[in-house]
Amino acid sequence: MYWRALLLSLFVVAPVELEAAETDVGMEQFHNGIESFENGNLQAARAYFEGAVAAGLTSSSLFYNLGVTCYQLGDYAAAETAFRALLDGSNGALARYNLGLVALAKGDKESARDWFKESGAASAPEKIRVLSLAQLNELGDHVVLPGGQSEGRGYLALSGGYDSNIAGLPEATASREGGVFFDTLAAGTFEQPAGARSGFALEVAAYARKYPSDGNYDTRVLQGRLGWSEALNDGERGAVISVVQSWFDSLSLERRYGVEGYYRWNGCALPGSPDQCGLALAAATVDGGSGFDAYDGQWYRARLHALNYYGRWRFDGEYSLEINDRRDQRTTDEFISVSPHHHTVELAARYRWRPGLVIGALGSVRHSRYQESHVLVASAGESGRRKDNRLEVGVLAERSLDTRWLVRGEWLIRDNSSSLAQYGYERQTVMLTLEGAF
Repeated sequence: MYWRALLLSLFVVAPVELEAAETDVGMEQFHNGIESFENGNLQAARAYFEGAVAAGLTSSSLFYNLGVTCYQLGDYAAAETAFRALLDGSNGALARYNLGLVALAKGDKESARDWFKESGAASAPEKIRVLSLAQLNELGDHVVLPGGQSEGRGYLALSGGYDSNIAGLPEATASREGGVFFDTLAAGTFEQPAGARSGFALEVAAYARKYPSDGNYDTRVLQGRLGWSEALNDGERGAVISVVQSWFDSLSLERRYGVEGYYRWNGCALPGSPDQCGLALAAATVDGGSGFDAYDGQWYRARLHALNYYGRWRFDGEYSLEINDRRDQRTTDEFISVSPHHHTVELAARYRWRPGLVIGALGSVRHSRYQESHVLVASAGESGRRKDNRLEVGVLAERSLDTRWLVRGEWLIRDNSSSLAQYGYERQTVMLTLEGAF
């Protein structure tokens, strides 16, 4: 079981409370522009806002809404001009944040980074500062809130979909039958700075998947992590200790006690000059639950990751080596290995098609070798050394509902080819998710 990091795109929205000039000059055009914007007629809204400017209206709300409208229309030069008109006023921090978003949309990461650093200054309003720091973290600049201030965040995802080949934990148990499923994932993080560039983070996450047609494949996972990290001139380093408990159906499957250390670089000397790359090493002791003693043992993982931005594109690549040294399942006349070595390569591409809309694709290849040969006498299936090759491809689309919520649709196809016939399978999953960050 793995956790996928949450990545929410933050975009400008029309504010409901910004100071307006008292003059009546151009106010009719301005109000018509607001009404057109709320009705989704952006071209008309822009024409009204520009008419209000021509009529002599100079309120900050006018230029803000003009900037937002031009941004939504993809005219980034005009949006930049409108937001720059607000730099010296009371909404300067908000203008700088939006100028950072404009620079991102134009593919100018360095300018975006500079704007977000300015809008994330200690003197900025708290909400704008938090948004700015989140953008800097997304760009690979790990930052913590200054002045020893703690911070809490929450995440919630509700999903539903169809699985063509219901499977649970452990991974090998595929039912060969399809069915509807529902997922829930809730997580919370509390961060406490320990210095100007370091801090601690406590994370708790709970996940559950339920199959109404076959409760035998229901799964649950509960995870707790305590981590320390430090921002460096060229990146970030950190360490994490964790406890993870999983259940298969109503039975306790396994409990992991793990440690992990990582180092991330902002920019690295690899082909394509990625914007960020990282190395993580992890190890865990695993205790199987009642009836799952075969999973007792050790688990190790080494992971290399790189990401890069090209204009509106984001590309991620990862290689991981996972080693399992488990007790395995032994009887007087049968043996089943649950101690695989996994080599996995994953690639993902995401494209910001328009403000608030992201499309993407992903793919992975995993080669697995089990340490000892299976010996089956009474059970159905083939005996021999198990070797698997799993291919996975998928597409997704994300639509931001506002700065906190998004909806995502995914279609994932998985094909597992095995040297032992009983472990080969094909699987398709279609899922719709509502995600929120707080």
